[in-house]
Amino acid sequence: MVANDRWQRRARPLAGWAISAAFVVLLLARVDLAEVASAIIRASLIGLVAAVGLVCLEAALRARRWQILLAPSRPVAYRRALGYLCVGYFANSLLPARLGDLARAHLAGRDLGIPRLTTLGTIVVERVADAGLIVATVVVLGLLTPAARGLVAPAVVVAVVGGSVGVLVAVVMVAVERRRHALPGAIARGIDLIRRIGEGGAALRSWPRAAGVALLTVTAFGIAVAEFWVIAGAVGLRLTPVEVAIVMGALALSTSIPAAPGSLGTYELVGVAVLAPFGADPSSALAAVVLMHVVATLPPALLGLAVFMRLHLRVTDLRSTPAADQVATA
Repeated sequence: MVANDRWQRRARPLAGWAISAAFVVLLLARVDLAEVASAIIRASLIGLVAAVGLVCLEAALRARRWQILLAPSRPVAYRRALGYLCVGYFANSLLPARLGDLARAHLAGRDLGIPRLTTLGTIVVERVADAGLIVATVVVLGLLTPAARGLVAPAVVVAVVGGSVGVLVAVVMVAVERRRHALPGAIARGIDLIRRIGEGGAALRSWPRAAGVALLTVTAFGIAVAEFWVIAGAVGLRLTPVEVAIVMGALALSTSIPAAPGSLGTYELVGVAVLAPFGADPSSALAAVVLMHVVATLPPALLGLAVFMRLHLRVTDLRSTPAADQVATA
């Protein structure tokens, strides 16, 4: 078991980096890096500052949404919800395949006194709500926009594959852990595992809380769209609101692809590919996507780092986050 655990810990980052490296190679074949650098240098500073402000507002709304989801298990102060949310952002900048979400569930559940599987369940609700809205947005707007109709099928495929991979990994890890137990017992534990994760959605049983979660999900995505609109304008790209919403949806979906920390490479290639049908040249498109990636990642991650240091945590606390099978016993 020890050797198997070591193999898993080494294989995850290696697989993520391999996927990111492949995407970067494909991306570099499309762009002129000198032109990309020039476009980034010429970007409007006012636009970038405005985008940072919008990113902070988006994080604030997402923290409020998470606070609502946590409330049935235990009332959590807003500042603590915001702090641990940003710790998750910080962890995602260090860990591959969005394992920062698992780290958030582990650390927040441990420190807030909420079962870690229930905490993980609230994060699952967040991801399902975001993915459902984004897929609906890309599909509906894609069908209404001739240049983007080719993006509809890939958006659905990415969402389905991303969700399926997550579910498959969780099922396989639990099955491997329980392989020496009798089948009836394993089934019972599997049902209990699902039930405990499902407790993270208890807030949705209340119509006011469910409405609040839905409203905050839509508003946060709207602000994310505004972020990219501002950044695209800062590098000289002229896009319609519909086009910006489609691009932002595709960028959000790209984070479901298992990759290196921060979705490096996958985020950029998807962004450039989606902007191409709207007439954006590859260099300007990459400049906009890189700036969006940095602006969307850096402020919440830095706040997460500050919270991380204030709680006297160490990077090893993230890298030693229990895997799904270990969290299941928490």
